[in-house]
Amino acid sequence: MKKLGGRAALAWIMAAATLVAACSAFGTDAGATCPGPTLDPAVPPAASTAASVTYGFLIDRAYTGDAKRSPSYPWPQLPRTALDTVAGALPKLDLRPGDSVFAAWISHNSNDIREIFLPVAQVPRSTALDLPAAPARPKPPVNKLECNQYAEQVRSYNEQAKTWRTTVGDLQQRARDADAKTVATFVDRQQAALRAAAPAQDPVGTDIYGGLAVAGGVFKSNPGRHKLVLFSDMSDTIGNAVRPDLAQSDVVIALYHRDDPNDQGVAQKQWETALRTLGARATVFLPWAATTVDKIADQLKEGGR
Repeated sequence: MKKLGGRAALAWIMAAATLVAACSAFGTDAGATCPGPTLDPAVPPAASTAASVTYGFLIDRAYTGDAKRSPSYPWPQLPRTALDTVAGALPKLDLRPGDSVFAAWISHNSNDIREIFLPVAQVPRSTALDLPAAPARPKPPVNKLECNQYAEQVRSYNEQAKTWRTTVGDLQQRARDADAKTVATFVDRQQAALRAAAPAQDPVGTDIYGGLAVAGGVFKSNPGRHKLVLFSDMSDTIGNAVRPDLAQSDVVIALYHRDDPNDQGVAQKQWETALRTLGARATVFLPWAATTVDKIADQLKEGGR
């Protein structure tokens, strides 16, 4: 190596010192100490992994079908009150695309498919959201000499990330607004069908197990969470031998009333045991006076999705 003269050596030393000073703030590890990206793009929320929910409603249209029935609530108070209650509760259920609703009558032949007066309907699912790709993060510099170039790449990346976040946020909000409109339209249609329903009194008897079989069949065909409400005094007079599968279903007995308090209490315990035997996860009894729109909505939201 050629030995530098005094002035040349001094000039070389000063240039090296200037380069070192320019990157001295970055330490010795360029990859770790050069300025890094200061703004990461927001990670888009993953598609909801919550299971869809199927809500079923069974309404007794044979409530006064035999002499044992309570004279306290004459026909057609139970079925009409039930229809109004379900219609009022639907907007409060946090329905989402993919959720389903159906309703059927409890009669002397409940497991007849013709007793399903509100066929299974699903809230339409939204189209998968097509989001733009996030900007690519700049590659860390190999050495200190690339710090200035890397810093410029970081500034550009941060600007792109801000734009990307704004774009994604707008698209996601539009999707949420579209879903909300879809749910509102769905609820309006189901409410109209419920309010137009015209129950005919069944004088023959009441087949509770047949109604549960209908619900169990619908649930089996619709994976996800299953929530069922029966509006009845739960006096089964038919004795249908069918044993439906209510595996992991949440069950609410609403408008529950018998004039004999002792009979009402004994029957409740019997049905709690019977429904548990059929696989129901939880059973709640709501007396007639406690059955309100808000109470039904709260019970159906209990336990989450």
